[in-house]
Amino acid sequence: MGEGERASIDDLIRILESDVTRARLVESLRAMAYRPAEGEEGGAAAQEDAGDIWADEMTGSLPATLARYTRSGVEAAQGALQTVAGLADASAELLSGTQAINLPRIYQAVAPVFAVAVAVFGAYFLLSLALRPVFDWIAARAKPGRPLRKLGLLASAFVVSAGKILLSALAGHVAAFIFFAGPPNLNQALFLNAFLLVGGIKVALSAFVAPYHPPLRMTPFGDRQARYWYGRLALLISLLGYTFLFVAPVVEANSNMRAANSVRFIVVTAVFVIMLSLILRNRVTVRERLQRSYLAGDRSFQAQVNMALGHVWVLGAAAFVCALYALWLSSPEDGLQFMIVASLRSLAAITIGGLVITLLSKLILRGIRIPQSSKDRFPLLERRVNTFIPKLLLIVRIVVILLVFGSILNAWALLDLASWATTPLGQRFISGGAGALLVLCIGVAVYLVVSSWVEYRLNPNYGTVPTARERTLLSLFRNAFTVTLLVLVLMSVLSQLGIDIAPLLAGAGVVGLAIGFGAQKLVQDIITGAFLQIENVMNEGDVVEVAGIAGVVEKLTIRSVSLRSLDGTYHLIPFSAVDQVSNMTKDFSNFVADVSVSYREDIGEVKAAMREAFDILREGEQGMNVIDDFEIFGVETIGNYTVTVRGRMRTLPGTQWSVGRAYREIVKRTLDRRGIEIPLPQTTLWFGSNKDGSAPPLHFMRDREAPATILTPARETPGPTGEEAAEPKPPA
Repeated sequence: MGEGERASIDDLIRILESDVTRARLVESLRAMAYRPAEGEEGGAAAQEDAGDIWADEMTGSLPATLARYTRSGVEAAQGALQTVAGLADASAELLSGTQAINLPRIYQAVAPVFAVAVAVFGAYFLLSLALRPVFDWIAARAKPGRPLRKLGLLASAFVVSAGKILLSALAGHVAAFIFFAGPPNLNQALFLNAFLLVGGIKVALSAFVAPYHPPLRMTPFGDRQARYWYGRLALLISLLGYTFLFVAPVVEANSNMRAANSVRFIVVTAVFVIMLSLILRNRVTVRERLQRSYLAGDRSFQAQVNMALGHVWVLGAAAFVCALYALWLSSPEDGLQFMIVASLRSLAAITIGGLVITLLSKLILRGIRIPQSSKDRFPLLERRVNTFIPKLLLIVRIVVILLVFGSILNAWALLDLASWATTPLGQRFISGGAGALLVLCIGVAVYLVVSSWVEYRLNPNYGTVPTARERTLLSLFRNAFTVTLLVLVLMSVLSQLGIDIAPLLAGAGVVGLAIGFGAQKLVQDIITGAFLQIENVMNEGDVVEVAGIAGVVEKLTIRSVSLRSLDGTYHLIPFSAVDQVSNMTKDFSNFVADVSVSYREDIGEVKAAMREAFDILREGEQGMNVIDDFEIFGVETIGNYTVTVRGRMRTLPGTQWSVGRAYREIVKRTLDRRGIEIPLPQTTLWFGSNKDGSAPPLHFMRDREAPATILTPARETPGPTGEEAAEPKPPA
């Protein structure tokens, strides 16, 4: 070959390697093929010009659009028909090889395998019977609420099952040495390899669905469904495995390639028909199972996805099976290898992903258990952990689902994950997602640690008993820390995801300034609340009166105070509305005892009765709340009909009401026992007097017809002086 020819070939290779130059070359060849003759050049040119003018006028119109879509549909239909015709021709070609099968030679080749096969399956059956108690013991150790323990037991059962397959294959090797005085020949080795591969795949499938040991099952299958699908799928795996790994190679070695291809075609077609029949037969059952949660009222994202999947799963599964069958028909050698590898990789990705998702789902449902000793120190820790952990696990579940989906696409050559991961976009996505997830985990851990520390400091059963001020300040610190941590975590997550947070920070500053000017009441609330905290006017648990409302302080923030009044009403009062705070439980409390008696009673005796009641109180249940001696101040008021004697006792903060109720009860009994009267309201009437000091007669009429009756006092008394008055006497 000369240098010129070699250069031309190199140029042609470069042209064909580039998509653009290759397309131009095809267009040039097409133009040359349809170039008109010299005599027809003028007419063709004129016709082409007319066609171009017509095309320019019709471009963008509705008829032209419909024509384009119609032409595309017709071309697609023609392509599909050609593909079907090609597949039919390929099927006929594969099936024609059955005439070349040499059954006598195949029988002679397979006959030595029978002894090995009997030894293998016999050993497998005996080992299954011997190991059944082992599997039962492993299944009995599984606990419903222990997913990690169940996973370890499932791995143990997998190892035992794999060992059973290896021992059975070893029995085949021993049988070959015994019956044929040597190692297995080629056909026997093909059978043993097929048994190992098929058995390994079936063991993996058994570990996924656990058909005969429900306690070890990690997937949401019922017993009947697990056994049903395991039996059907194991049958299909055995048909394909033994055909392609043992039967077809034997037929090819003792007949020819066409005969082996015909055997493969018959088995693959049978498997294709069985799979389609399984899909159609279980279309209603699978649909109902997928839609069960949604129809039961669950409106979660997963339930909605399963609801939509229940309507279309039949079409997707049937299309997938048909695509696999067509791929094998179009390329039996390479297509089979690609199909097996892609299917195994997809199955492995689905199995691992389903196992991880199942474990995470069980952890979410089970929750995180805190030891009792830690729960005593941190009573709210378990609830906080079980509040955040499910959300983080949900994010991990979504990541696992995306990874499984990407692995399946990668297995079928629809996406190259390795190449995408090396691109700047892929690296940024992976690093940003991992960084954001790490920041979230660290933020949650810091929040749990700080909240648990505050909770521990507020727990009166451990360490020192916190004061009311410590409880208030720690609560305020926890709220402020939570808000600050939330903002920091949010900004860090956005930064990890590649979002520029500088404009957000600048915008936050502007918004904060605008709020400072516009929300003056809010600023006043915060400033007043800060000074109230600095001056330690009130704390949580105090009984105060704020803005005309009295109650117990239930919650105290930097902006407002929450009160619970005696009737149970909850009041939220902003500090901007507070101009006075009356704390009735600050440091100590006093109970003021006012005892009202009649005018006739001796004040000294009343004081003695009050002291006696106080002594009885000190000896009772409320005595522990009294922190000082009883003080008697003396007569406080002289009323219309009572004299009030006042005393006071000092009590622990907030106990003055219970102490007062108990003291009043004791005073009432003491006064009754001493005969000291607690007077009722009284009114004194005075009818005047005559000049000689006698009382005037009292005239009253019994009825209209009877004469008036004159009541005259039995004895005359001088007129009233001071607060004294004459009482009228009834007639003698």
